[in-house]
Amino acid sequence: MISELNKHEFCKLRHFTDLYRNIEVKAVVSGLNPGRIYVDDAANITAALIWVKGQNGFQLVGDARSEPFLNELEDFMKEHIEPELLRLNIHTVEVGVADESWEDVLHHMAANKELYSDIQHVFTLDSDQGMTEHLRHPGSHEGYASQNEVVRLLELDEALLKAGKFNNLSFLKDKVSRFWDNMDEFLEHGFGYIAVQGEDIASVCFSAFISDQWHAIDIETIEAYKRRNYGARVARAFVEECRIKGIHPYWDCSPDNAGSIRLAEGVGMSLNFDYRVYWYNLS
Repeated sequence: MISELNKHEFCKLRHFTDLYRNIEVKAVVSGLNPGRIYVDDAANITAALIWVKGQNGFQLVGDARSEPFLNELEDFMKEHIEPELLRLNIHTVEVGVADESWEDVLHHMAANKELYSDIQHVFTLDSDQGMTEHLRHPGSHEGYASQNEVVRLLELDEALLKAGKFNNLSFLKDKVSRFWDNMDEFLEHGFGYIAVQGEDIASVCFSAFISDQWHAIDIETIEAYKRRNYGARVARAFVEECRIKGIHPYWDCSPDNAGSIRLAEGVGMSLNFDYRVYWYNLS
């Protein structure tokens, strides 16, 4: 019977997620990043559906031949999960998988709804040498000129997050809280940089998910400040910090996001692997 695990039981999934290259599921199973886990049989787990809060989506891990998932997941989704997604104003069920072996389970989940799919790219760094070649920039806290205006590059820390001196500080706090239970958790385990123009946060790049020495990147530039290289600036600062600390940056994006791919390649990252994402609409 399908059921939800308590957080202290998440560790039961580590032998599954250790086999996966996606660090988001590892971050949830470790308890570091928020999420929920549904398993096929709590007494004998062979497969799990993992809700990754930061992605507003799920990932399937384990044995794609799980009988409870092949036979019961449709009803469980309708009775327990889909109503909750709608309460959160989420109208699409998105599920990442390692390969197409999960298609039978996914078609069962979607029932009579149309199931769509695409791939996601994951970029990583090949070597320290490749990183260094792309990361020649001034010190992290120096100002730099952008279209005749001075832009400051600042590291995220407790003082900055609690100062409240930026016009759009709520944008930054909302970004971080999507991936972390609270600011203290983020500050203890993650790091990041912002580009500031005047009193506005123009762009941010920070640790969204963490698994061991891997940090998944979340990056966003405010619409009004796009096409000014602010994203490239914070990305370079983040990846340079990774190099200094011996951390492996991990960049996940869709194939049609040319800007994100260009940024990843611009800081010396290259395509490591693809995984498949399926989705269906609730309305």
